[in-house]
Amino acid sequence: GSQVHLGCSAEGRPPPLLTWFRGPQVLREEPGAESLPLHLAQVSPQDSGTYTCVAENRHGRHNRSLELHVA
Repeated sequence: GSQVHLGCSAEGRPPPLLTWFRGPQVLREEPGAESLPLHLAQVSPQDSGTYTCVAENRHGRHNRSLELHVA
């Protein structure tokens, strides 16, 4: 039932497209943003999984993932 806040930020030229995924599902995306927070309200065990933030522009793609475990 707690809240979880996840942060993601990236810089690039051109500004990257930032996207949050949970597994293969897109949760949120924002073109040209320097940061893209993800707020999960009242998490439950069903929210457990791998969350990945991807920053992508024409020069490349970088990502970072985290495992969320909700008991």
